[in-house]
Amino acid sequence: MADAVFFDVGATLIRPCPSVAETMARVAAERGHALSVRDFEPHMPAMDAYYEAEYLRDGDFWCSHEGSVAIWLDQYRFVCHRVGIGADAEGMARAVHEAYRRAEGWEVYPDVAACLRELKERGLALAVVSNWDAELEDLLRELRLLPYFDAVVSSAAVGYRKPDPVIFDLACEAVGVRPEVVVHVGDRPDADGDGAAAAGVRPVIVDRSGAQEGCGYERVAALTELAGLL
Repeated sequence: MADAVFFDVGATLIRPCPSVAETMARVAAERGHALSVRDFEPHMPAMDAYYEAEYLRDGDFWCSHEGSVAIWLDQYRFVCHRVGIGADAEGMARAVHEAYRRAEGWEVYPDVAACLRELKERGLALAVVSNWDAELEDLLRELRLLPYFDAVVSSAAVGYRKPDPVIFDLACEAVGVRPEVVVHVGDRPDADGDGAAAAGVRPVIVDRSGAQEGCGYERVAALTELAGLL
């Protein structure tokens, strides 16, 4: 039986809304560029691939606030160069990043609130464990998710990032539980699955798209399925 549940944030609890392509198109129009969302959308897979390559090369940018901001800026600059507005890449990147610092740039998945309420009603301790910048707690507060959580552990704030088991150890200390009574829910088998398992925490992968079959960890298609596993 679990006494606590930890959650990742991006692609687990929230997603960008408007999409990055939509936000970049809006910012581009505001800055005088004759580009539409259709100009940006084809470059989103390349942006994702850019991030993955940087993460696999050295994901320690998540261990500081400055590094965490830099990786987001780098992705937006990358897209700007691909669409032909490299001369304005810096201004574009900073404006897009500013949009995602606010709650208005994010959408809470529709299965989140019901899941968190049920777990709290069961008396479970809840925490966030996320590779994110040091402003994560403020963002969760604006999204009205913060009251559900007993602790928020962001990689930039503590200097350790998933899959390093230390970040899970710190979350356990913050909540006052042992790893063996904790379930961690996230979308990445490498960061969330491997990291939690290394810390002695039970991993569960939320796989809304069905892309993680064979990942080696328990999966749920939606967070509403989580309570049935506990």
